Amino acid sequence: MASPDLTSHHVNYLIWRYLQESGHGEAAVMLQRAWNPDPQALPFAPYIKTHALVTLVQKGLQYHEIEQSLDQARPEEHRAAATVLCGEQDPNRILQDGNPVPLTPSKYFFGPIPLDAEKLKPGVDHGEAGDGLGTDQVPASPASKAGVTNGHSTTAEAAAAPVTGGKKTRTASTVNGDESAMEVDSNGVAHERPSAAAGSQSPAELVVDADGDVGMGMGMGAGAGVGPVGAPSEAQDQEPTTPAPTFTLTTGQSVGVQITPAKAADLSPDTAVLDVAGDSHVTRSLWRPRDSTVVATAGDAFCSLWKLSGQRASIQEKLVESTGDSRCVSAIAWDPTGQKLAVATYNDLRGSITMYNADGEIVDMLPDVPRMITGLHWAENGAHMVVVASDSRVSELALWDASIRAEEFPPPQVIDGSIYDLVWSGDNQVYACGDGSAFQCDVNSSVQLAKTFSSGGPETAWTFIRCAKTATAPVVVTASSASASIWVPTHDIRLDAAHEGDITAIELRPRSSSLEIQQNSPITLASSSTDDTVRLWNIDVESKEINCIHRLYLGPSIPALISTFSPDGYAIAAASKDKLFIWNAERGGVPMATWTVPGSEDTKMENPDEPVNGQNGSSDAMPDRSLSWDTDGKKLAFGFGKQMAIVNFQR
Repeated sequence: MASPDLTSHHVNYLIWRYLQESGHGEAAVMLQRAWNPDPQALPFAPYIKTHALVTLVQKGLQYHEIEQSLDQARPEEHRAAATVLCGEQDPNRILQDGNPVPLTPSKYFFGPIPLDAEKLKPGVDHGEAGDGLGTDQVPASPASKAGVTNGHSTTAEAAAAPVTGGKKTRTASTVNGDESAMEVDSNGVAHERPSAAAGSQSPAELVVDADGDVGMGMGMGAGAGVGPVGAPSEAQDQEPTTPAPTFTLTTGQSVGVQITPAKAADLSPDTAVLDVAGDSHVTRSLWRPRDSTVVATAGDAFCSLWKLSGQRASIQEKLVESTGDSRCVSAIAWDPTGQKLAVATYNDLRGSITMYNADGEIVDMLPDVPRMITGLHWAENGAHMVVVASDSRVSELALWDASIRAEEFPPPQVIDGSIYDLVWSGDNQVYACGDGSAFQCDVNSSVQLAKTFSSGGPETAWTFIRCAKTATAPVVVTASSASASIWVPTHDIRLDAAHEGDITAIELRPRSSSLEIQQNSPITLASSSTDDTVRLWNIDVESKEINCIHRLYLGPSIPALISTFSPDGYAIAAASKDKLFIWNAERGGVPMATWTVPGSEDTKMENPDEPVNGQNGSSDAMPDRSLSWDTDGKKLAFGFGKQMAIVNFQR
């Protein structure tokens, strides 16, 4: 059977896997963003073994060695070596008639000059460009120096040793810059030889099996990673940190091979500004899941769908608009599939929910509830939604099951006081936060309170809540806007005064779907604040510590009103009143890119923002800003005042 054609997707996937396994997590994420947002979904991905690229390259070097070590004869004793290399293929396709000849350095695939890894280490003078040597160094003769070239030892013994099917087949080899040579007997047992470069240490332990495959040992594990090259400049307002964990890796740790740009890129040429709110104010902007052409916008008096096309956009449908009555939009949410947009409105002391499709057509209407609906929260499976209806005295958590379509909601879970936020943890559990407490609820045919976590008093309003999945138990993180405190109720961890100002948003850094999250793996949390910063925290549930790893500074008197991670966790964006900032989440430091509202630096915006930020429980008179990444992490919808900016971030 003929082998399938090799495509760029095969090559890119092998490179992507190699970057992860060798510790270059940041480079792997950049390749993923530019090529394919979910490489693990490719049909051949489950069949690729660990370190496949290294194995494939090593087989190619063995093939090259066999070709160069034979003339036009084909003695029978070499057929075994060819069969080992070819597997089930006919060795006659590789070996020509001939006799073994010495493999000289001039025939090496990568040339005769040995690789001196010592010169490649940071801080070593490499001399003038192209010579590979320091100015005070004298080149050593390849014949007199023990080194490694093309996976071969440069010693005379290696040059003269032919490939045979009986005795030792290779006297020395290296893979991927490894300086530790290996001897391989004909039975496939590998014996480590002393390193060719004294004092050097291999980044990975090599194992050669009977088929000639070369694998990497656990040396590529997390302990083998290296911190980012260089250090932030003193001008950067950043606290001393330890390297943040890399969440895209199955093994290894990011080595930060990219360099932080000296100046943030201006995204203005790739940004379109739309007038979307009329006489109202934008409070929410949400991309349709799996679709980077449709975005929903909403304010207190309107809700619309926008269909985008290049730098221009045309409104698809006005779903709700003010007609002079008291009806207001209180919440919106896409279901995870992007098939339905739930829009909650409030009028005559009753809350209503209408379902729309992506074309703006009504597809369902849910039963009314006797108070304002402040939250719509879909489960990941898209079949259930928890509706939060709350006022200053009492809150209700009701379950909507799309498969039942009952005439009314099942009996809700009633909780005294306000519920400010809610998050799903799996398909059968939710967590909510309120005044002085967090609540764990089981979800079956209805929502039922299972456990209450108390923070010590009702005076602290826990405004935001997020949940991270681990191998054993969920990790739930809450934050109080007014007290600037961070609390992990599920693991009894608390940090007070995390900021010098009010917290305006929190977000957990997404993890790669291919990563098996370990119980003791730190969790990264971002918190934005009116103190002009966004801070990234490592939450270690084992040691019960919360440590700041990055302090991202927007500038003097530039409060961070909202922040959010890109879906792949590569970038974090934050918005102030009239500026947008995007950082590399791994490096922190200075922003990668910025965008400024046109005219905001010269003149004040007309009709200043009203203090409408109340849906999350904050009493501060800060203007609302909405920020949303599309599914691919390449576009941002930034709502400000009566307008919305569509920002292209193709980096």
